Amino acid sequence: MTDGEADESVTRRGFLLGSAGVVAAGAAGTAAAQEDGTTTSSGENNSSSGGGGGATKTVKVGPGGDLVFDPDKLTVTPGTTVKFVWESDGHNVVPESQPEGAGWEGSGSASELFDTGHTYSHTFSTAGEYAYVCAPHKSAGMTGSITVGSSSGSSEPAIPGNAKTLGIATSGALAFTLSIGYFFMKFGGDYGEAVE
Repeated sequence: MTDGEADESVTRRGFLLGSAGVVAAGAAGTAAAQEDGTTTSSGENNSSSGGGGGATKTVKVGPGGDLVFDPDKLTVTPGTTVKFVWESDGHNVVPESQPEGAGWEGSGSASELFDTGHTYSHTFSTAGEYAYVCAPHKSAGMTGSITVGSSSGSSEPAIPGNAKTLGIATSGALAFTLSIGYFFMKFGGDYGEAVE
């Protein structure tokens, strides 16, 4: 190297500082990708109230004229009231299955239909799986379920699959980058002909 050229070699200290920056960026990206567990996705609402019940959840019946319940799957704690709100005409809520001793009757008989603006509420206190349908639209897929479970689940927050995948991919890329850096630090990176 001549006096006029800048020193472009990587020092060990510079390499370590750059690596630390990459690790910090990767950790921040993975932490930002985590969710808080109360997001509604694909019509499912997997939220739980930390107070052990007493909350009210809403299920829309026929929103926008579609033959669906929104959300079609709901998880609640015992003591939670679920309010069914009709947003289109000609629907009902008829239980198909429920835990033993629950006694949920739904909005009425299978032949009784309700129109826009009607509401029906029920407090679910017996733990288990409740399956229900709109009787005239069952064949069109207008079904739903409510899972009543205890609030004594794990206190560990769930990490979504996408965040796990991102974390694994970031860790792999970081390991690869550090390996290449180590190789160049140990064996050098100038493989050209020696100038004498």
